[in-house]
Amino acid sequence: MNLRDILQRNMDLRPWAEGERVPWDDEAFSARVLEEHLTQENDAASRPAAKIKKHVDWMHRQILRGKPGRILDLGSGPGLYTTRLAKLGHTCTGIDCAPASIDYAVENAPEGCSYQLADIRSAEYGSDYDLVIFIFGAFNLFRPEHVRLILKKALAALKPGGTLLLEISSLDAVDQIGNQPAMWYSAQTGLFSDKPHLCLMETFWDEEQTVATERFFIVDTETGEVTRHAASTQGYDEDQVESLLRETGYGEIDSYPSLTGKPESAGDDFLVVTAKKSA
Repeated sequence: MNLRDILQRNMDLRPWAEGERVPWDDEAFSARVLEEHLTQENDAASRPAAKIKKHVDWMHRQILRGKPGRILDLGSGPGLYTTRLAKLGHTCTGIDCAPASIDYAVENAPEGCSYQLADIRSAEYGSDYDLVIFIFGAFNLFRPEHVRLILKKALAALKPGGTLLLEISSLDAVDQIGNQPAMWYSAQTGLFSDKPHLCLMETFWDEEQTVATERFFIVDTETGEVTRHAASTQGYDEDQVESLLRETGYGEIDSYPSLTGKPESAGDDFLVVTAKKSA
C-alpha cells in the first residue's frame, strides 16, 4: 500500500471487512506484544502482577474451593495466570496463537503447566477440566459464530459440574472503542513496527451489530510503505451473554463485579460471568 491508498480508503468500514484481528500470530509482532504483557507500567496487554495475584487467589478460593483442579486457559498469553495457579497446586494448560508468548510461557512453566501454540478456534482442548477461563475481553475479539464454536468446545472440554469463567468487555467499553476520535502518533519503534513509523488510527461503530472496528495505517518513515491492520470488537450486554451460554448448553449462570468478586474500580469495563456444565 501507499499514501494514495490511505486517501482513497473505504470510509464505511464494516465489521471484520479488512481482517479478523491484528497479527497476534506473527513472530515479530508477538515479540513486541510480549514486552507489553510483561511491563508493570500499564495494563494494555496484561494486568500488573499484584492484580493478577488477586484474581488468581479469587479463582482458587471461590471457583475451585481451594482444591487442586485441572484448568484450561484460552488465550493464555505468556502464562501469567496459569503459572500462579499451578503454584497453588492446579494442573494447567494454556492455548495461545502468539509464538513469543507461548515460548516465554514454556520457558517459565512450573511443574503442572503445559502450553499449546494454536488458534483456539481450531485447537484441540482436551477434556476433564474443572475450570476453563477465557478472560480480559478476549471473548469480544471473535465473530459471534466463532464465539459459539469456542463455547461449545469449552463445554465439551469441561468435566460434568465444571465451570466456565468469562471476563467480557462491557457494551459501554466497546462503544467507547468504536467512538474514539481519529488520532496519529510517530515512534522510533512500537507495537506495529521495529522501525521509525507513523501510526494513523481511526475507529468505526456499527450500532446495529454493536461492533467497534479499529483501523491502523502504519507508514514506514524511511520508505513510505504503508501497512494496514484492522480489528473488530463485538459488544454484548448481559442478556446476550446469558442467551449465548444457554444456547450453547450451559446452566447455573452467575455474574460478579470483577475477578476478585467485588468492584475493583469506578469503571465497568468488564462483565465477569461463570456458567456450569450439567453434572
